[in-house]
Amino acid sequence: MKAITAYLKVISFSLYVLISFTFYMLMLGLRTLFRLPFEPWRNVYMRHLSKVVCFIFNIKVRKHGTPPSAPFYLVCNHLSYLDIIPLFMTLDCTFIAKKEIRSWPVLGYMVHKMGVVFVNRQKRSDVVRVNQIIQAATNQYQGIIVFPEGTSTAGRKVLPLKSSLLQYPASTQQAVHAAALRYKTGDKDTPAIDSVCFFGGRHSFMEHFMLMAKNKRIECHITFDENPVIESDRKLLTQKLHEKISGVFIPTAPPLEDMDIQRVRE
Repeated sequence: MKAITAYLKVISFSLYVLISFTFYMLMLGLRTLFRLPFEPWRNVYMRHLSKVVCFIFNIKVRKHGTPPSAPFYLVCNHLSYLDIIPLFMTLDCTFIAKKEIRSWPVLGYMVHKMGVVFVNRQKRSDVVRVNQIIQAATNQYQGIIVFPEGTSTAGRKVLPLKSSLLQYPASTQQAVHAAALRYKTGDKDTPAIDSVCFFGGRHSFMEHFMLMAKNKRIECHITFDENPVIESDRKLLTQKLHEKISGVFIPTAPPLEDMDIQRVRE
C-alpha cells in the first residue's frame, strides 16, 4: 500500500511540475519581453510550488526565529534535495549550487531558469566569477543562500564550512545570517536520516525519492539565528558562522558516538 501511495504522490508531483513550469516559462518570456525583473515572478512561483510539494508529500514546515528580508546573505546546513522547499517557502532567495546540477537532465535546466548560481568547486578561479555574479544577483528581490558544508549530510553534526564562497560578504563586510534545518518523519515511517537526508551515495536519486515518498508525514524545522555576523576576515567569518549554525542546529539523527554508547548499554 505504501508503494502505491508513493507512486501516486510522485505522479502527481511530476504532472504538477510539468504543467506549472510550462506556465512559469511563458510568464518569464513575457517579463523578459517587457524588460521586467524575473525575480518577483520566480518568488511567487517557487512559493506556490513549495506549498504544493508540501501538500503532496505531507511536509509540515515549522519556522523558528525571524527570517531575513532581501537582500541578504545566508548560510545553512545541507541535508537533502528537499532543503530548497522550506527555504523557498520562507525566503525570497536564490542559491549557490555545484556545477554538476546544471548538467542534470531536465532538472538542471529548470534550476538554471530559477536563477540559481552554479560554481565549479574543483576550480578555485571559478570563485572569482561566482563572487561577481553574487554581487550582481544580490538585490531588493532576493537574497543569496549558500550551503558552505559543500555536501549534504546525515544531520548528525555541522561539518566544517568551506570559506571560498564567503569571500564576497567578507570583502564587502555584508551581514551574513545563519540558519539550520532538521527533519523528522512519522512514528511508523522510515527515519529521516534514511528517507529524507540524501548523502553518501547509498541510493540513486530516484530510489531515494521513492523512499521519501513512502513516508506518511515529514516535519521540517528551520531555525534562524537572530544575530547576523559582519567580519572582514574570511577565515574568521567562516569560524563564527560555523558557531552560529551549530548554535541553532538540532541533529536529525543522534551522533555516532551516542549510538555506540546506546549499543553498549543494550
